[in-house]
Amino acid sequence: MSIGIRFCILWLIFILKVACGVPIIDIEESNSYHWQKNMNENEFKQLQQGMSYMEVVEIAGGSPSETIKSDYYRWNDEILLTQAYIVQFKDNQLVNKEVIAVKGYSTRE
Repeated sequence: MSIGIRFCILWLIFILKVACGVPIIDIEESNSYHWQKNMNENEFKQLQQGMSYMEVVEIAGGSPSETIKSDYYRWNDEILLTQAYIVQFKDNQLVNKEVIAVKGYSTRE
């Protein structure tokens, strides 16, 4: 067997191992709305102090967040382009959450 074929087989095995059993992917695949990449207001309201990051991701339907800085994460609102949600964790427990206004550049008059 050539080196190229072996490399392809090993790469495929690696990809399958990485993709199988990754909690965020498992949550997203189980969500009937797997296209969702953001959080909505109802999901945000369900967040409670003491939740782990993975519990928050599960509520958000498996959508990963954008890391703002250490322990601060952001999810954009899936409907409103003018707001986002900031969630702060300490020792993997939710300690604060807030809604922020998102300002963008517009050329409309």
